[in-house]
Amino acid sequence: MAPIGTELDELVLRTIQAAYLAGKIRKTRDCQEDMARAGLLEADVENVITHADTIENAMPATSERASSRDNTHYVIQGVSTKGVEVYCKVCSNYHPQTNEFIEWKLTSFTIN
Repeated sequence: MAPIGTELDELVLRTIQAAYLAGKIRKTRDCQEDMARAGLLEADVENVITHADTIENAMPATSERASSRDNTHYVIQGVSTKGVEVYCKVCSNYHPQTNEFIEWKLTSFTIN
C-alpha cells in the first residue's frame, strides 16, 4: 500500500464515501460503544465521512481480532453536527485465507 499523502488517498477516500452512502460500512461494537459514550449520532458519522476531503493517517490493523495482515485503518478527521472535533477509523477487511476484500468496517468514531 502506498503511504498517506499519495495519489491513492483520494481513491481510497472516495471508495469509503461511496461504500458509506451505499450502506456498506458496518460498525463494530467498539465503535457503537465509542459513539454512545461520546453522545455521537449517525448524522455525525454521515457529516464526517461525506464531507471529508483527506485521509489523515493510514496504518496496519494490528488487533488480534484482525482477519488479515492486509487490513488497514484509515483515520478521517471531521466535525460533528454540533461543531465538535471528531475522528473516525475505517478499516478495510480482507478474508484471512484468500486475501479477497470483504467489507469496510467503522471501528471507531469519537471526540478528538
